[in-house]
Amino acid sequence: MRINFNYFISEAVVDYIVEAVRLVARDGWRMLEEYRFDPGTGIWIHRNGLVEPPLRLGQIDYGPDGEMRYPRSPHTAPESALAGYLAESAQLLSSVTPPQSDAPATQVSADFDHLRWFELPPDCIATT
Repeated sequence: MRINFNYFISEAVVDYIVEAVRLVARDGWRMLEEYRFDPGTGIWIHRNGLVEPPLRLGQIDYGPDGEMRYPRSPHTAPESALAGYLAESAQLLSSVTPPQSDAPATQVSADFDHLRWFELPPDCIATT
């Protein structure tokens, strides 16, 4: 994973991103059973499917004056809300029952498993 910080973001946002990454690195494994892994693509997707993006390219057009038009969302939270987001996320992660399975580790293929460095519970393999 790689994270870049723009020169114009505030120290509060930098701190929030760093703490969010730490939180996921430390406790994200607790959510493993909520996701499905597709060995063919290497993509993890939430078991309920993809989330609709907030804006699609088809929603963007240009007016007669050449000005870009798109649906605007006036809802933004202040930086003071970031600490609450982290606290809520930490509480959510601590309330999730960690995955527990007596099933043997999933085997995808000899070539795949030779390179795999992460746990892959049987319930996480995507079925098509």
